[in-house]
Amino acid sequence: MSSFNSYLYASGVAEQFLPDEYRLQNHQLTVPASFVLSRMKSGAILSVYADNVWDLSPYLPKCHCRLNFDSWLENAREDNFLFCQIRTEMKKIIFALLYVKTGKSIIKSIEQRHLALRQFARLAYKNGCTLQQLFGDVAYLSKVNDAYAGLSYPTALRIKAFLTDCFTLQQQYPSLIPAFSTYQPIEHLAKLAAQLRLRSGKVGPQTKVIPSRLYIALINALADKLNEFNQNAPALLQWFQRIQQDANFALMPVEFKRAKRTISFDDARDLLGLTQLFENHQIEKHANLTRYMTIIQGMAKLWIHLFTGMRDNEVNQLSYDCYQTVQSNEHRVHVLMGYTSKLHGGGNKSTYWITFEDIQFGVRAAQSIGEIYALLNPHYDMSNPAEYPLFPTLYSQKHRNKNNRNIKNETDFISNFSGAPTRTQSNFNLYRSAILTMFGKALRICESDLAELEAFDAFRNWRDEKDCQIGKYWNICTHQFRRSLAVYGARSGVIGLGALSVQYKHLTEAMTLYYRGNSVFAPNILANDSQKEFIQELEYQRLVHSYAQFEEGVINSSSHLLGGAGTYLQRQKDREQLLKVFPNRDAAIKRMKKGEIAYKSSLFGACTNPDACEKISFTAISSCLSCAHAVFDAGSAEKMQKVVQRIQRVRDTQAQGSLLYGQMDSDIMALHKMIQKIQILNIEA
Repeated sequence: MSSFNSYLYASGVAEQFLPDEYRLQNHQLTVPASFVLSRMKSGAILSVYADNVWDLSPYLPKCHCRLNFDSWLENAREDNFLFCQIRTEMKKIIFALLYVKTGKSIIKSIEQRHLALRQFARLAYKNGCTLQQLFGDVAYLSKVNDAYAGLSYPTALRIKAFLTDCFTLQQQYPSLIPAFSTYQPIEHLAKLAAQLRLRSGKVGPQTKVIPSRLYIALINALADKLNEFNQNAPALLQWFQRIQQDANFALMPVEFKRAKRTISFDDARDLLGLTQLFENHQIEKHANLTRYMTIIQGMAKLWIHLFTGMRDNEVNQLSYDCYQTVQSNEHRVHVLMGYTSKLHGGGNKSTYWITFEDIQFGVRAAQSIGEIYALLNPHYDMSNPAEYPLFPTLYSQKHRNKNNRNIKNETDFISNFSGAPTRTQSNFNLYRSAILTMFGKALRICESDLAELEAFDAFRNWRDEKDCQIGKYWNICTHQFRRSLAVYGARSGVIGLGALSVQYKHLTEAMTLYYRGNSVFAPNILANDSQKEFIQELEYQRLVHSYAQFEEGVINSSSHLLGGAGTYLQRQKDREQLLKVFPNRDAAIKRMKKGEIAYKSSLFGACTNPDACEKISFTAISSCLSCAHAVFDAGSAEKMQKVVQRIQRVRDTQAQGSLLYGQMDSDIMALHKMIQKIQILNIEA
């Protein structure tokens, strides 16, 4: 069965109701005019290839799916040669997307692909060329790029998805359909879409940020479960090795009769030191064990999402040997190495995601499960770790369902790796509720979580959202991790995340540093569009947080501001000019983005220097006092007093008259003067 028909059959469409079967011959798309594309439930023909309207509605009950190949051009005539030629090309493209494109059928999105195709059809006709010429001749590339002007973000995404699907087919079958032969035009559109997303303000409200309590609870729970599994992984591997070697090992009571010498399931458990693990997770039979490993596999995937910002398809494409460390100057950088799809042309290209050492908790767990699955399935090949997925599926001939009943062999399963098939996202989704249940009440929403969300975004009606109800489990979605990583990473060091903030500060700084190309390591990184979008999101969140600090510390502050920048800002406030300089959040963020202004926490207060500070040193801590970028308020006096006490203790350990003693004494006097000035002015205020 073709991928399209297999999809329909697996969805419950009766065999007599299916379209005709199609097989590609010699990489050439030749479709008979009478080819049946859809049938009514009675079996009567509804649409054939020669029709100019393909009615696929019977296969999408909730959607009136009728693909019209005529209506894209007003007053079209059958004697218009160019119109007819473009229409022929359109049919070939849509047919190929349905019948030739491998992987999951795009029937659910075929209307969107058709809408995008109509836009390119109009563009081709306007320029007096065919679709083949439009996509294949570089002379028309500028016309295509010009057509992108004025696109909305959703439209840009729709067009990108269409072009990407066509490009994938083009790479596999170069002469099959009209399509771009290089990825550059699609990459150009992807960059445009990312810019549109930021400008539209849709970064944030579209995706929920996981409340910090739930976020920390999830991380802690995942760490506990993954560490527990990793400690028992060698014994579990032995368990399955013994079963492969000895048919009488780990038998259930009903199986005792088949052999004289048997080792029961419970005895095998105790023998290999797995008693505690099995009791903790109610593993009482083999089915319980395989289910447990699937859940752990899902947890490992979540862990990688948490600390990389990777998307689902990016994690799914990781290989067994993805974790690496790279030396960059004096730093050791922890990375996950993946591969882009063939969308960049010229074969797969490597790409890296910056992470930190603890990512190994998830990687190691996934690797151990992959080793066990390879042991259980004779079709799997681990000889080349780069061609073995980090998340293989436990696919077995013995267990079939309607989604794979037509697959004759395990090797027929579609995979990006030659060594084994990969587990799909839908497989993981099935076990998401089981993961939540395993974590218990810690991941149930409470009042403080909603209060935090309301403080984060007061304009969103959180309490009316179905998945934000008190007492319910937080609906874990991997794209939330990407957003939450950006938000909490941007705020690391100033939010109440404890030790996690240290990790996140290091992680996010490493990401932005290396992805920006500010190190020796940077040239070795091919940052894909997904990574670039994430860094943009991270930078945006930093700007938002910076403004929030500015609003609290300057605009809404009742303290008298001092310091180089503080004095200027105070004068603006006294003259009621501040809101003219910073009229609203968007205006301030724009200036921050341009590097005109900045606002970040410092040792004694805040700093408005948009560049890196070159004044601070361990021996001249008072350099902030005379800095033109410094901002001090009433709270700064207390911070300075604590610093004075610490310096005094260190100073008293030095020989009087020494250079270091004199410098510290000078710092103490300068701090005392500033403390007195702050206190006097704030009393007067």
